[in-house]
Amino acid sequence: MNVSRRVFVSNAAAAAALQAFATPVAAPRLRFGLISDIHLSNSRKSADRVFRPALEWFRDQGVDAVVCTGDLATCGYLAELEIVSRTWFDVFPEDRLPDGRHVERVFLYGNHDTDPKVRIYAERQNRTEEFDRSSIQRDRSYAWEHCFHEPYSPVYIKKVKGYAFVAAHWDKGPSCKDAPAFLEGKRAELAGERPFFYCQHAPLRGTVVPSQGVGDDGAVGKVLATFPNAIAFTGHSHAPLTDETSVWQESFTAINAAALANAGRRYRHPWFENSEVPGSPTAAYRDRKGSQMRVLDTTKDGGQGMLVEVYDEKIVCHRRSFVLHEPNGPDWVLPLGDSARTFSVASRAAKVKPFAPSFAPGASLSMKVRDGFNREKEPVRQLVVSFPAASVGTRPLGYEVTVTSDAPGEKPVSRCVLSPDFHLPPTRLVDRAECVLAVADLPKAGKRTVSVRAFDSFRNYGRPLSAEERIIQS
Repeated sequence: MNVSRRVFVSNAAAAAALQAFATPVAAPRLRFGLISDIHLSNSRKSADRVFRPALEWFRDQGVDAVVCTGDLATCGYLAELEIVSRTWFDVFPEDRLPDGRHVERVFLYGNHDTDPKVRIYAERQNRTEEFDRSSIQRDRSYAWEHCFHEPYSPVYIKKVKGYAFVAAHWDKGPSCKDAPAFLEGKRAELAGERPFFYCQHAPLRGTVVPSQGVGDDGAVGKVLATFPNAIAFTGHSHAPLTDETSVWQESFTAINAAALANAGRRYRHPWFENSEVPGSPTAAYRDRKGSQMRVLDTTKDGGQGMLVEVYDEKIVCHRRSFVLHEPNGPDWVLPLGDSARTFSVASRAAKVKPFAPSFAPGASLSMKVRDGFNREKEPVRQLVVSFPAASVGTRPLGYEVTVTSDAPGEKPVSRCVLSPDFHLPPTRLVDRAECVLAVADLPKAGKRTVSVRAFDSFRNYGRPLSAEERIIQS
């Protein structure tokens, strides 16, 4: 992978449309760290990889709190949660900064912590007896109180400098059944102009990163829609902070907290040849069995999170890579109040549509045929389509490769790939990308044409590159 120093967005008008502002100079009212999906094992090495550096960076920023929206553990063991706790108290002894100020911890359980389905990991490792004896879900209250020295409640509220944080734990599924009633019961306390922060693991239905295909049942969102001052933080999707649909602002505000473990590779619409999705969803490529490409591995360089600063009139989200130790994109500056909700996904998508990611003048495709293997390790004759990265306009999330034929009855074939740098900071962009297709899936006759279109996280498509395909024998 060739790395470039290209910085998106290359078009100034597109940058303005995405609302990338400089950080305000005035001191914030509140400053806190935001992370999710730590997925620690029961070793210190696991914690030291990304979790500890993230906490240390938050400590050095003098945060008032740290929010983690779930999946503290990987396989649901109490020993894993103990590593989380031990690392926290190493960095924040007695929940304090070096200068003695208190740091509030707003953590919650995710599916990898307490969902009954997590037992499958123990079954695969022949460790079911150990799991049943020492899992978090055996006694989630005890595990929480043992590790964090505070009472456990399915939903709880904490105040930090007068700002309310409501946290709802995972409860046998993505929907937090106790949360709607809890929010209604706290209406008098939460309503008003001052923002409050609601935190749960699963994305709220119809809000952030819809292409990940995950979410709750919508009940919490219906209640939050009656609180225009609500700001919801969620995790679970692992969608990277380079994805502009990580911010949603309509009847309330929702923000994807990303993941410390790795950036998301499970985009489902469309399905990507190099995604983590093991097979085709029913909505796309129904007859497919598997992919022609390996999963794009983001474990080593995909750990991300945010520093959130709250001002009277706006909230600033500083996107950061905790692996590469640099910003993971321009700051998001979200206005507060009903007058200016500029982060509606639909309105932002429309604003940047004229600047959809496109290829530089003179760019061209290259193609070759090879004998390879699909992800199921079956031998396959493959067409490899290589192309330069789209460097004009907004940042590409991925590329769609389409093969058409002028022969009657031959249907076009399309495949998509995530851009190899889809999750990386703007200083780490690649120069080229490729998509691999099975020759057997392509049109069998006629003059074939291969075209490639780049698209951004809003699914805005740029101008295609096209070339006649001559190397496959009919």
